[in-house]
Amino acid sequence: MASQSNPSECIEVQKPFLTVDDAAELFSHLYGMPKATSVKPLNGYDAQNFLIKLDHVGIDDQDLNQDPKCGTQRYVLKIMSGEESKDEIGFRAIHSIQKYLKHHGYTCAAPLQNIHGDDMKLEEFTKKQPADGLNAGQRVHGRFMIRAYPFLPGVSLTSVGVVPANSTQVFYEAGKSLAQMHKILQKYPHDTTALKEKAKTFEWSLDNLSIILKHVHVVKDQKRRDFIVDIVKTFESRVLTRKDQFRKGIIHNDFSDTNVLVTPILENSATSENSVAHQVNYKLSNAVDFDDSHYNCLVFDIGISMMYMAVSKPAENHPLHASAAFLAGYQHVNPLTPEELEVLHICQAARFAQSLIMGLYTYTYIQPGNDYLLLTQNSWPIIEDLWEMKVDSMHKMWTDVAMECAKFDMHA
Repeated sequence: MASQSNPSECIEVQKPFLTVDDAAELFSHLYGMPKATSVKPLNGYDAQNFLIKLDHVGIDDQDLNQDPKCGTQRYVLKIMSGEESKDEIGFRAIHSIQKYLKHHGYTCAAPLQNIHGDDMKLEEFTKKQPADGLNAGQRVHGRFMIRAYPFLPGVSLTSVGVVPANSTQVFYEAGKSLAQMHKILQKYPHDTTALKEKAKTFEWSLDNLSIILKHVHVVKDQKRRDFIVDIVKTFESRVLTRKDQFRKGIIHNDFSDTNVLVTPILENSATSENSVAHQVNYKLSNAVDFDDSHYNCLVFDIGISMMYMAVSKPAENHPLHASAAFLAGYQHVNPLTPEELEVLHICQAARFAQSLIMGLYTYTYIQPGNDYLLLTQNSWPIIEDLWEMKVDSMHKMWTDVAMECAKFDMHA
């Protein structure tokens, strides 16, 4: 395992550098678990994430994260980046949110306690890097916060190989889920000071959208650079100046196609007298990864989520149809105010701009080779359609899709 030794004469790094063997040993040691039978790296932006599988021996059959097909216990081990790891107060606030949601019936995982009786642990690691790649042959050192969660069943919308035929309903249910989360968290009784402070400095907070102007040069096309600048300036003048008009609360800030989990439903449909076709639809199961959560305008969260639904390969109609279905679901549970509806498409465009620039910049200068950072780079046509669509036309589309989605609740 990466050693916990003297960091002198080492290169200090922010990106965690553990191998699958390191992760297996760390999880076993820190959480008092048997040696993992399988460890698989998972996608991550700044953190390292690993799927840990353990043998079923000695595990309660009723445990929620047990895989009934293979009799194993599964966990997600999270190794936070060096910069993120400095925010212990913020992580404790996030853990409190997750526990509160779970207590009030919202399906999400709560962090595991380690052998020290805590749900996180700051660890130091030193390791000599391989002869090829970043910092080749050098000894590197980092301080990383270690956390772990039970693995929740389901697959992300992103990883579904074939887009579900009932994708409109999935997006609609996702909107309802975010609205339910917001309503529960409106009654969150604990101190939110750390979450409010995070909104002021966190680079993925829409409050700090203008940060991307320092990195917009990474886009080679001048027309697209100007396009991004226009979105940022519009957001600042038409949204940030009116924040006092919008409802506020704890927001997820990354309720995306990678963090919304679905499970398959096999449905039979007769194709002829003697044959039956099997069609796989999906239902919403869970939401994960609250690490970007903070206190801000609810309309920001809705716009952010609508952006990600649009890029999740929707099967039906235009990608913005997926956003509209999501909005219809949200509105069914927690209707937006007229002021929020007026700026919603700007918030959606703002996260498009943020994701496009931050992803490309990080890939180009900080984490080359991490293709996960480029997931939204093929969405330029979608954001261009969104920004060029007349507001009246957009609102009509939202209304039409909402009427179409009404059938989902009638058949529930």
